[in-house]
Amino acid sequence: MTTLQPAPTLPSGRRASRLPRPFTILTTGGMTGVMDLASALCSFGYRVPDFSVDVHEGVSCSCINCTVALTSLECAEFADRVRTLPGVLSVEPSC
Repeated sequence: MTTLQPAPTLPSGRRASRLPRPFTILTTGGMTGVMDLASALCSFGYRVPDFSVDVHEGVSCSCINCTVALTSLECAEFADRVRTLPGVLSVEPSC
């Protein structure tokens, strides 16, 4: 499921709410790795209202802070899915 589809329906008949969920993602590959990750998020259909990147020349990894609109059930799925992408070192919920 992607966030471009309607949120799942709960047993009560109501739809689950998608809330902004912050994540910190570490990736390798410099700017190319960041752009590949951003493209993957778009192709998966996730709504990402906030996306910031910290890339420094000569440093082995880049830090991405993003907010993704997800239900509580989609949070684990999102992290697991992003972890499978090439160059992704970690995906952690931010505080």
